Amino acid sequence: MHTLHLLFAYGTLLDPQVQQMLFSRTLAPGQPALLYNWKKHTHEEYPFIVPSAGSVVKGKILQLSPQELAAADHWEEVPKEYQREQVDVVCGHATLKVWAYTQREKKDQMLPS
Repeated sequence: MHTLHLLFAYGTLLDPQVQQMLFSRTLAPGQPALLYNWKKHTHEEYPFIVPSAGSVVKGKILQLSPQELAAADHWEEVPKEYQREQVDVVCGHATLKVWAYTQREKKDQMLPS
């Protein structure tokens, strides 16, 4: 049995064309989830999330194999552009610990003032 990694996706990884290119398959529709105390921004058409008290980001939980997670890391340019870190999301009535691509350390100068 293969280990599956849960990933909170909120941008390009939700696109079936991107999934087909990266994983050679289209992933099953993810479970809707909410990430509290983070905010989504966009820079040059690419979304990213940063900590922000009182904010919420809507996304979906994707299930990835270890190889697919590595392909997603490469796509997201970890650690140059994004960091992959574990976050707690609310999915239905449950709180889950999942991976998310964040920019806690980058692009602070690009945030709206």
